[in-house]
Amino acid sequence: MNFETTTVTRRTVLGGVLASAVASMVPSTVFAEVVDFGADGCAHGSHSNKANLYAFPGVQPETTVIAATWPVRLNRFDSSAQKESQVTIHAGAQRWDVELPRGAADAVLLEQHGSRIFAGSVATRPGTDGVVLKAVIIEMPKKVLGGSGAMDIWAERVLHAGQRQRVGSPFIAALVAEDAGLARSYHNISPSDDREMLMEGVVKAIAAKGRKSGMAGDPDAYARRLASRLLPDVLHYDPQWPSGFTFAAQNGRHPEEVSDLVVNTILSGSPAPGSPKADVRLQTPFPFFSRHDSAA
Repeated sequence: MNFETTTVTRRTVLGGVLASAVASMVPSTVFAEVVDFGADGCAHGSHSNKANLYAFPGVQPETTVIAATWPVRLNRFDSSAQKESQVTIHAGAQRWDVELPRGAADAVLLEQHGSRIFAGSVATRPGTDGVVLKAVIIEMPKKVLGGSGAMDIWAERVLHAGQRQRVGSPFIAALVAEDAGLARSYHNISPSDDREMLMEGVVKAIAAKGRKSGMAGDPDAYARRLASRLLPDVLHYDPQWPSGFTFAAQNGRHPEEVSDLVVNTILSGSPAPGSPKADVRLQTPFPFFSRHDSAA
């Protein structure tokens, strides 16, 4: 059986072995997505409103979870803007093409070949900032990944108006969030082009952070060494090794890890200030994520 490419659309999901619409408290016709992005290509809003990519061991034995989340700001008056978007998750030789449903409450669930795929909103109501969290979450047996060991994971989302949003590691996400020029280049290329197209911009951004933090030593040399390690921008994960996103090593990324503290400290070359907070508090049942438990 070939798992290299899995395409999931609204039609195939609803016709799958297990398909259901998540219960709606807000009719999907009431809300429409607003294309209103900051430098990082994500909806404006609080600290938690960033695209994120995760890979971690599943709750069930011998399973792996890959999840991509995007914040989406909704407009309750413009129903004409409602369109599905297309999400592609790349993991080594595997690829999943998933249609992300529109609206605040739309979601679909598919169980196929031992894998479970969720696409849609992970909360039925927008937050107080008018933003809902959209997600594509895949829980799969490790055998689906072919036992190939380490793999590079990244995701991309194409909106109805043609805008493309890309997400990989939280290191590069932190840099493009602060640099509109870097963000424009980043969201329009793939990892194979990163070293050629992004290297100098990433080096410049890291060096600026080092100078601002008062880093000891040479910020430019540090920035070039770190940029060479961070590019191409993907999330590295080997299911055969313990997972963890720490100062010592980054193998995958779990939503409950304090990744921002690790990212800010490594990028600046100095201990990051502030109180560490986990990205998300997971629920036990699939699909695990709930926006109401996101760290603010």
